[in-house]
Amino acid sequence: MTVLMHLSDLHFGAHDPAVCDAALRLAQRLGVSMAVVSGDLTQRATATQFEQAARFVQGLHARSTLVLAGNHDLPLFAWWMRWGRSYERFSTQFGLDYEPVRQAGAFYVVGVNTTRAWRHERGSLSSAQIQHVADLLARAPPDAWRIVASHHPLVARDAADRAHRPSRADEALERWRSAGAQMLLSGHAHQPALLNPMPGLWASHAGTAVSYRLRHGCPNSLVLLTVEASGEVEGGLARYASRWDYSAESGEFERVLRVTAI
Repeated sequence: MTVLMHLSDLHFGAHDPAVCDAALRLAQRLGVSMAVVSGDLTQRATATQFEQAARFVQGLHARSTLVLAGNHDLPLFAWWMRWGRSYERFSTQFGLDYEPVRQAGAFYVVGVNTTRAWRHERGSLSSAQIQHVADLLARAPPDAWRIVASHHPLVARDAADRAHRPSRADEALERWRSAGAQMLLSGHAHQPALLNPMPGLWASHAGTAVSYRLRHGCPNSLVLLTVEASGEVEGGLARYASRWDYSAESGEFERVLRVTAI
């Protein structure tokens, strides 16, 4: 079994150490092939918070990591940094590639940056970004699980959730699906969900993984994508997406939902 762990909205500076420890235990127990963190690593984009987030990501001991910036990872109170230095503190810990591409085993993940220095919360996609991601998907290995990761969700859970989508989301959704996308990973809304907006395309909304900034009664949550041997599917390998919620009673993340992602 190969495992991708999708986490989002860590919000270090507003994190729960007990939940952090539980997430690390789960990652180490499963032997994660790839960890994808879809933004908002920090609460207020301070150097200390980025250092804390980096230690946490390293503690997952994933063989490959893909980390994206979220809107909280751009300075808010240090407003003077938003002109030319918006990603400076992020890049100190996570590098200068803000749209990384990673392949680990069956997983092929394309990261896209939906944050903008001049916006505090809303996300955006450019036509060039949409084309670039489509080109990368079209060149993906034929047997790979083709995944796109972003901070802002392209697919809304409901009408009230549509405001969280980046501009040009509909265009991106159509283009990337046509180019072969099979899974979308995102965060931002702190509301976990596994959605199937189109045949053959799934969307994973990770909740807040380790922060106490919970919303609408949603618990701390993360998502696991797994590729497992199975005699019931063509090729002998099945793809699953599962939601794991933190239980205060057990002090561990527990699986609450699993779907076959085909």
